[in-house]
Amino acid sequence: MSRPLISFRRYMALTALSAAAVCAIAFAINAAVDPLWHFGGNRFTGVNPHFNERLSKINLLQRRMADYDCLIFGSSRGTLMPGDAFAPHRCFNLSFASGQIEEFIAYADNLRHLGMRPKLVVVGVDGFNFLREGRDPPSIPDFVRELRAPPGVLADYLSAGSLALSWQALTQPGTPRYYDRNFDCVIRADAPAFDPARFRSAEGLQRNDARRRQSIPFDSANSRLYGELAKRFPDARVLAYVPPVSAWRIDEMERNGLLDGYLDALYATARHFPRLIDFSLPGERTARTDNTYDGSHYAVAVNRDMAAQLMSEGAPAWGVEVTGTGRDVYQRRYRQALLAFRDAQEFRASAHLP
Repeated sequence: MSRPLISFRRYMALTALSAAAVCAIAFAINAAVDPLWHFGGNRFTGVNPHFNERLSKINLLQRRMADYDCLIFGSSRGTLMPGDAFAPHRCFNLSFASGQIEEFIAYADNLRHLGMRPKLVVVGVDGFNFLREGRDPPSIPDFVRELRAPPGVLADYLSAGSLALSWQALTQPGTPRYYDRNFDCVIRADAPAFDPARFRSAEGLQRNDARRRQSIPFDSANSRLYGELAKRFPDARVLAYVPPVSAWRIDEMERNGLLDGYLDALYATARHFPRLIDFSLPGERTARTDNTYDGSHYAVAVNRDMAAQLMSEGAPAWGVEVTGTGRDVYQRRYRQALLAFRDAQEFRASAHLP
């Protein structure tokens, strides 16, 4: 009668060993590809897709928090801002796709609780944070809300979900931007060329409502939240900037009667920072098609130049300094820049230039 019992025990032991082996294999693969950035990143290709920046960036930061004295907050546009552009500060870029101001405040609270006290904070200010309607709900992980550390490597990598991410990282090219071996965000060499005729898709390339979002009015109410973010780090120098968007996008805003609301929201936000430079002012850089793949995400070189303008003591070489500028002057700068852009477009059209 004992024989079946022994066989059953053996069966259970073999089952446990098999499950352990599967878990070990899954963990080994996940650790080698490292889709959530617990270790050194993807050891096979060196390409680290941005699967879940809200989690993976905290996983990366918490291992070396003492090494940084600077934080960069922003959306996917801000991910292309190099941290080393603010030397001698050592900046960690905490920007993530569709990043919203409510999320930045939650992450600031979490990092303060974990002991981070940066000397410099750089904030990207995106127009979609001021949409009167249609904004996505903030996506804040529970551990951030609850002022806890992230879940940890075992919780993340002993799962089929992470294994699927690893497989995707090895087999799918992803979006035009990715993170390299140093976890710096770069643009793929084969990224599509920017076609101004399709600029409406720039704000949310995979969104079904991208076109509708182009006609939603802006509201200044959320400007106060940027003030709340600045207060989270009272001992830090806090600088803000508006990432560039294509001149074609600004032109459409004006034609749809939305530009005044956009500028009013940015102007209201500027009072919360010692410096806010608006790089979305139409100009030479935002009227080009070879420095962006969609009219919304600009080349690392452009971002590096913006960092230099933010850190300089004088007036910016391009864009417009909103802090300290009168509202009428600010709006007039935009009107003049738009007229120059339209004149240049008409000249190219009449001369049949590309």
